[in-house]
Amino acid sequence: MDLVLSVLIVVAVQLVSFLYLRGRIHQELNATTLLKDVQTEVEGMVRELNLSAERNIGLLEARIEELEGLLAQADQKMVLLAREVDRREKSAEVYTQLKRPVVDPQPEPEPEVVPVVLDLPSPKSVESPAPAPSPEPVVEVPRPRSLKERVLALRTQGLDVATIAQTTGATQGEVELILSLNS
Repeated sequence: MDLVLSVLIVVAVQLVSFLYLRGRIHQELNATTLLKDVQTEVEGMVRELNLSAERNIGLLEARIEELEGLLAQADQKMVLLAREVDRREKSAEVYTQLKRPVVDPQPEPEPEVVPVVLDLPSPKSVESPAPAPSPEPVVEVPRPRSLKERVLALRTQGLDVATIAQTTGATQGEVELILSLNS
């Protein structure tokens, strides 16, 4: 009897285990349970995709800002380059003007020499002849005709570059160029 009882206990335990495991398997393989698991998995994947998309959008926005900064720098450099090209063109123009002789359309008349007239008493009215003072010599200063001549003449007078530029109406760069070529 002990043997029958032991067999019945083992069969009963196995039957309970079988029913329990069958219920668990049935519960795990149930369509609604599987659907919930799939939904949970899909939601997790969507969350990961959203995070990845937000990170990529942030990277793209940072790159766009960086490119806009580079474009602004390029625009500034283009403006500076245009200024430099203009400056070089003006310098080349000044060089070519300095190489060409300046031809005035109408030659300037020679400056008039104004004689100095001294009021001397007539020899009849003076009893003793006084030595006549020698008249001061009249110095003719010809007026320089070209910009180069005017700049060099003003420099010989000891004027600085800024004053020469103001007097002649030329730029300081032109004055410095003329002075450096004729040092």
